[in-house]
Amino acid sequence: MFMADVVLQLPVAVDEDQLFGAYVSQFMETRAGDVERYAAFCDAPYLMIHSDPAVGDQVRILTFQERDAASEFSTGWALVRGDSAPRPPGASRRRA
Repeated sequence: MFMADVVLQLPVAVDEDQLFGAYVSQFMETRAGDVERYAAFCDAPYLMIHSDPAVGDQVRILTFQERDAASEFSTGWALVRGDSAPRPPGASRRRA
């Protein structure tokens, strides 16, 4: 079975490193069954995370094998970051 990689570049500020690590751990724990099932038929890892100096220190590059998992991770990370995420100067925070 061939699966295309889904690559995300997500912002992670220096002061969010611990938050990001905790979120990755929680995300993987809640998907332990999916990870095991995936490992049974594919030799690629369920998730790879790295950084690239070419895109900057405050960006993490994540490679997923499943589009749904990538989408859920991205959405969840945006929610977890909430208002603690740094904004460009002059940008306003929208409130509901």
